[in-house]
Amino acid sequence: MPWRKYSSKEGKFGSVYHVAKGIQVRKDQRGKWTVYATKNGLRKNKTIGDGRPGLVAAIKAAEAIAAKIDKLVPAGEIKPHEKSKGPPFQDYSRQWLVGNTARWSPYTQERYEQIFRLHIWPHAIFKKHLAEIGRKEIKVFLKELSHRMSPATIEAVHGVISGVYNEAMDDELVSGNPSAGLLKSILPPKNRRDLKAPDPFSRSELENFLAHAQRIATPTEVMILKMMAFAGLRLGEALAMRAEHFNPSRRTYYVAQSYKCREFGRPKAGKTRLIDLPDFLVADLQVYCQLLKKDSLKEGRGGRIDLLFVDPTEQGNWPYSQRKVLYLMKRVCNAAALRVRNPHDLRHTYATLLLTAHRSPGYVQKQLGHSSISITMDVYCHWLPGEGRDGLEEALAGEKGVPNRVPNMHIFAYDDKGPR
Repeated sequence: MPWRKYSSKEGKFGSVYHVAKGIQVRKDQRGKWTVYATKNGLRKNKTIGDGRPGLVAAIKAAEAIAAKIDKLVPAGEIKPHEKSKGPPFQDYSRQWLVGNTARWSPYTQERYEQIFRLHIWPHAIFKKHLAEIGRKEIKVFLKELSHRMSPATIEAVHGVISGVYNEAMDDELVSGNPSAGLLKSILPPKNRRDLKAPDPFSRSELENFLAHAQRIATPTEVMILKMMAFAGLRLGEALAMRAEHFNPSRRTYYVAQSYKCREFGRPKAGKTRLIDLPDFLVADLQVYCQLLKKDSLKEGRGGRIDLLFVDPTEQGNWPYSQRKVLYLMKRVCNAAALRVRNPHDLRHTYATLLLTAHRSPGYVQKQLGHSSISITMDVYCHWLPGEGRDGLEEALAGEKGVPNRVPNMHIFAYDDKGPR
């Protein structure tokens, strides 16, 4: 068999065969055999087929590419010391970013590109060649970044650096991954990594915030903000709202979708839920839907409405982007002379208002869509410092309000050395 003459190892989706320097045959995420050819940090790939016939054809195609490179590249074109250093990190990471897009959602692609652009590519050490970047340099870089960014961001930055080096190891450009295992010495254990602390509005701040939103934002933008503040929706869940899921007679909304980066999906953890809406929010939504129906009639669409928060500046039937709502939050907070919050803090506001009004944590959990009540209490219990104070004496002392005295109880006096 043609593949048996080549060394192989187990990759993410199956066996990886090294046909020549920088030329591999391996399975992709679809189970198809693909030829990957890398030269000076630039990588190209070609999908051949699946099963044993696909492997045979892929091996032959890889051998043909290797023979062609041997003829086209004069000896000595790549200097020995350049081979040992590998390609520049920036060049190779750009190829890694492009070459793996089929595996990622549009949001993940955007997130990774942003991480490279903002945090990695501008840094001096990542202008070096792959093999020139040492483990200590990456560790110092991540530690410095951890002073400015959240643990979640540090994890993401480390993840893409590690992904680049793992790919470079598969391509036999480096012998190891210098970033492997570094998070253990930079961040606390996962169960003690504090994400960005919630920063909810107080009731008076929320009233001020929404009053200024009414003044400077469109009706659609105001309703997006209200759905997070008074229904506890996540931003993606609010943007994905559809008229068919709103039941004004029962004062409920069925949370069935979320939206991000022009992609609709299920809510977080794939869990749909039915939530209660306050009467004033039901009334606002009904008025808003009537406005949408009038616009639909004017445009010749027969009064039909589907998505509630369509962005008028977009070509096509797309909701507002999450980035636009982030900018909207900043504008309104600045106009109201408030500390700038992010959209998720409106959801935190909803939860804290309910809990401080002594609503059941179990009910708040259901409304928010948390997978367990422990998540709800872990996030929000410290906003209830006086919870349980009322009725404390009655609960512990009984109906008479005075507990039975313990006979012959000794009262101790204390000094620095203990009881005397």
